[in-house]
Amino acid sequence: MSTKLQTRKGPADWDATAYQQFSRLRQRPVIELLERVDVENPKRIYDLGCGTGIATQVLAKRWPRAHLMGIDSSEQMLQEARCLPINAQWKQCDLQNWQPEQPADLLFAAAVLHFIDGHEQLLPRLLGYLNPGGCLAAHMPDWRDSVWYRLMLDTLNDGGSNGKPLGCAQLRETMAARPLLSLENYHRLLSPITRTLDIWETEQLQVVDGKSPIYDWIKVSALRAVMQGLKDEEQARFIYHFMMRVHAHYPHESDGRTLFPFKRIFIIATV
Repeated sequence: MSTKLQTRKGPADWDATAYQQFSRLRQRPVIELLERVDVENPKRIYDLGCGTGIATQVLAKRWPRAHLMGIDSSEQMLQEARCLPINAQWKQCDLQNWQPEQPADLLFAAAVLHFIDGHEQLLPRLLGYLNPGGCLAAHMPDWRDSVWYRLMLDTLNDGGSNGKPLGCAQLRETMAARPLLSLENYHRLLSPITRTLDIWETEQLQVVDGKSPIYDWIKVSALRAVMQGLKDEEQARFIYHFMMRVHAHYPHESDGRTLFPFKRIFIIATV
């Protein structure tokens, strides 16, 4: 999903309508994750980084009697979620500072944990919020080695006037960092503190419609931090040079659609 955890407002704040543009594709990994969740009759479920409620709807349908709460830092996204015809509560909160009022039976985190650094501390802390037999289920986009992410870093490094960098050095260093661990290191971290652990990775070939679908997808998630870190004139230069590169590397197919490979990490940890 997105940098749901940042609370700074401005032109790069969450655009709930734009995020819904690819809701069907964003729901697919949610369903894939839930197919492997084996929790019987959970009484209390938290949808972490719920956004517009794409995953919350699926959770409500599977466990209609559970106490279900969606947590997100963006009030704009929650306004969209509150319109859903489901039995759920909603709370605006930065996930880095969040803890449940009561222990959970299921913590569900769809496309959010990859925006938070320090997984060595974060994931054990989340597991500590579970009842015995409870489950943490998460999927995280793993885009650091994707072509479009490399093009984004290249544009930050040379998209300025006369090939100079855009933004400050800290922004470029932050975007180049790798908050996700390897599958092996997630296993080493979580296996000593879980009863069962399932970790896997997929790469889905997403076929997307639109004039600039790659940019439309990432502008509401990964690029938010970039836009927030650039001045107005730098934003314009970045968008121009980045989109030129993206269009060159992701051409339209003969049917007008674009092929968009997308890799994700999945974790199901039961305590």
